[in-house]
Formats: sequence, structure tokens, C-alpha cells
Amino acid sequence: MANALVKQTNHAQPAPLKAVEGRHIPKGLAEIKALMSSERHTPEYVYTQVLSDQERTIVCFTAGLKRHDLEKGFANFSADTRLKIHKAILQLQELVKAFTDANAMAPAKFVQNAPRENTSTDYSHLTVSSH
Repeated sequence: MANALVKQTNHAQPAPLKAVEGRHIPKGLAEIKALMSSERHTPEYVYTQVLSDQERTIVCFTAGLKRHDLEKGFANFSADTRLKIHKAILQLQELVKAFTDANAMAPAKFVQNAPRENTSTDYSHLTVSSH
């Protein structure tokens, strides 16, 4: 009886892992290469679809581009302009790395020892009154 039970459980299929259910797993180098060269993995896609207007402005300013360049799509940039954008992104990355490496990225560290501003501390305009 015990042998029959062991034989039954040995032939049972293992339950699929929840982490991979419903997710396509590439089979072979061709499928992996296709995933890596997908449209989402291009500078044009990131610049156009992922970055906000403000982020594109920062990148273009860092690259030394003009305001009218912001209105152009990435597809219209010359190879030289694209390389300037690439260099700008690397410069921004190094800037963040410098602050991160110095453990100086906390917002509190930026306002620490800042000169006091002469601003009104009257917040009565923010209260709701019932007239």
C-alpha cells in the first residue's frame, strides 16, 4: 500500500511557480535577442515616451541644445545632437553619483544651514471660514 502511494505521488506534476505563471519565458537566443532589441529599449522610446517634458528640458539644457530643439522629436535629431544628449545623460548620472557617494542626497541636507527667508508665516488664507 505504501509503495502504491509513493508511485502515485512520484508521477504527479509539480505545481507551477506563481512568479512565472502567465509570463512568457524566452526559449533560445533568438527570442532573447528580440526582447533586448524591442522598441522599448531604445533611446528614442525613453526620450519620447518615458521622460516628462521637464526631464526632456533638463536633458536638452545639459546637452546645450536650444529651446526650439525641445519641440523636435527625437527622430528628427541628427547623430551629433543624439550624441550630445547621450553625453548629457552620462553627465547627469555622474552628478547624482557624486551626491549619492557623499551621502548628501537627503532633502534635509539641502536645507540644512540655509539662510532664513523673510517670508510671511501667516497662513490664515489657507483656513476655511464659514460666513
